Amino acid sequence: MKLLEIMSAGLVEMAYLGYGRCPCPYLPEEEMRLLYLDGVWVEHIYDRLLDAGFRRSGTHVYRPDCKGCDACKVIRVPVDTFRKTKEQRRIWNRGVEVFTTRVAPAAYSDEKLALQRRYLAFQHKQEPQELPDEESYRRFLVDTCLGARTREFQLWRGGALVGIGIFDELPRAISTVNFFFDPAVARWSPGTFSVLAEIELARQWGKSHYYLGYYIAGCRTMKYKAR
Repeated sequence: MKLLEIMSAGLVEMAYLGYGRCPCPYLPEEEMRLLYLDGVWVEHIYDRLLDAGFRRSGTHVYRPDCKGCDACKVIRVPVDTFRKTKEQRRIWNRGVEVFTTRVAPAAYSDEKLALQRRYLAFQHKQEPQELPDEESYRRFLVDTCLGARTREFQLWRGGALVGIGIFDELPRAISTVNFFFDPAVARWSPGTFSVLAEIELARQWGKSHYYLGYYIAGCRTMKYKAR
């Protein structure tokens, strides 16, 4: 579904929440302009909105709409034809030995918030005052317009929760939302392992595609998506 089709069908008018602007988190010196829709109005066609460049955050659906810039590209993996590279097979085989995986409903706990805060301080060098609290965790990762279709992909090691991936299950796809992990397990490439595991989950559930979110060629932190 293209953006023009969505607008002509009247869906934007019904679900329209407005535009938001902020410094671009991906390209320095650029401004990001986002179109926001109420996810409750469009949740029944969200899988098609993905192909029009939309993503979900909490109960909102959004799409970059930056004048003069179209760097944000939707990236998805065709599940049936995906084959692991040699390096991915190495990460997969090691991860299967190291981690136990579970799928669970998306839910809040103090343990999960502490895990996310450790990850953001380690991986993104966020200062204590920048780290999320319970309200922001719930708003971003638990409150959802998709209900029980939003789930957690959990990584466990030695009885401890060491990684959480939030994903949406859609009729024909799985769409990843966010992933964070305990810095203590960073040497086992938990981010790459979780992507490979979710692709395998999509295959088991009979899905055609796995959505990785946006890819921006000039963004260093997104290089793993190209791989």
